[in-house]
Amino acid sequence: MPKPDSSRVQFRERAELLDYLLEVSSVTSETLDLDQLLDNVTEFVKQVVPTDLFAILLYSDRIKGMRIRHAIGHRQEVVRNLVVSMGEGLTGIAAETRQPVLSGDVRSDPRYLSALDAVRSELAVPMMARGKLVGVIDVQSTKANAYSEHDRALLQLIASRVAFAIDNAMLYGKVQRQNRMMRALSRVSQELSSILALDELLRRVSETLRKLINFDAFNVLLVDEQKQLLRNRFSMRYDQRVEIDNIPLGSGITGAAAEAREVVKVNDTLTDPRYIASHPDIQSEVAVPLIYQDKVIGVIDLESERLGFFTDDHVRMLSLLAPQIAISIANASLYEQIAAREKRMEQDLRAARKLQKVLQPREAPEIAGLEIALGARPAREITGDIYDFFDCEEHCALICFGDSSGKSAAAALYGALISGLLRSLATSRKNPAELMATL
Repeated sequence: MPKPDSSRVQFRERAELLDYLLEVSSVTSETLDLDQLLDNVTEFVKQVVPTDLFAILLYSDRIKGMRIRHAIGHRQEVVRNLVVSMGEGLTGIAAETRQPVLSGDVRSDPRYLSALDAVRSELAVPMMARGKLVGVIDVQSTKANAYSEHDRALLQLIASRVAFAIDNAMLYGKVQRQNRMMRALSRVSQELSSILALDELLRRVSETLRKLINFDAFNVLLVDEQKQLLRNRFSMRYDQRVEIDNIPLGSGITGAAAEAREVVKVNDTLTDPRYIASHPDIQSEVAVPLIYQDKVIGVIDLESERLGFFTDDHVRMLSLLAPQIAISIANASLYEQIAAREKRMEQDLRAARKLQKVLQPREAPEIAGLEIALGARPAREITGDIYDFFDCEEHCALICFGDSSGKSAAAALYGALISGLLRSLATSRKNPAELMATL
């Protein structure tokens, strides 16, 4: 029986490997949707490398660390909150050294960051594209020595094929977000300029920003110069209206933004002495001053439960939107003040109307030979019309009526003046001509 051709077997294995890597490259290049891409990568890794826990961590230059972007088996709180710094744990070391890190027994490896008590072995492989770190593919197993050098090499080959696709998808996502941001800014600017009810305006601002920035809390505080504080005007937390305390000017992160007249971004509120705790879960915050006619009128404040959540893109977007929001708030506040004044004026006019009705005769006197009826219909709430009756001598009555030039309050005040003078002079002036001359 002839011996098998070992070189042929080796070639067959290489051909299968090349076909597999070609399929990886082909499938990962078909989409720019990052979530779909990471799903595809996960499936390819699972086909060739045994794993109980799997994660793809992506690097962020903003936080100088990595977050889990896609995971299987990891606890949700870990996925949501974990930030791996460079050199921290096996994944951090792989990212820092740009080399795969393999641990056959994590229980005796001081570099290991515990994810699950049952984990025994871990393999972390960096992804590099265009000379920069994209992230790390991390696989963990509940079996000791679960990964071989062959697994390390194979995962390294996969990482080299998918890194460019992931980087392209991230760049595409960034461009898409910027385009959405610019369209949203244009739309918001048009919408805000037409809203004059302040509560409705701030609600619309909150809803619009929520579509662009997945914040956990949104606050608008307006400057109260008389009391030297930032007064809470509108607050949302987890999509519900809430009330927060007013903040003295210069205090807290919002006060710092108002005082400095510039954006203040805090990646970790626990390390910033200016932070005023409003909710135990808040970890990052950004405050943007609202400046109108070179004067700070308030601050927009966004908070997140995620560490280092707010990006430079978020700051740029908020900075572009803040002037339009400031103008709209100033207009809405002015409209609110005018509306309140008009309401008070209407109340005053109604009171004046009632008083005017009291001052004017309600019933005509009995005058022999005359049938008299009274009626008045002012063109506005109050009127400059006057009429009155006076006894001047036996079998004689003085009837006075007139109309002040103009309308409303000015005419009514002048009419009231004439009415008062008539009542004080009519009894001492017997002749109507003499009375008119005296008036």
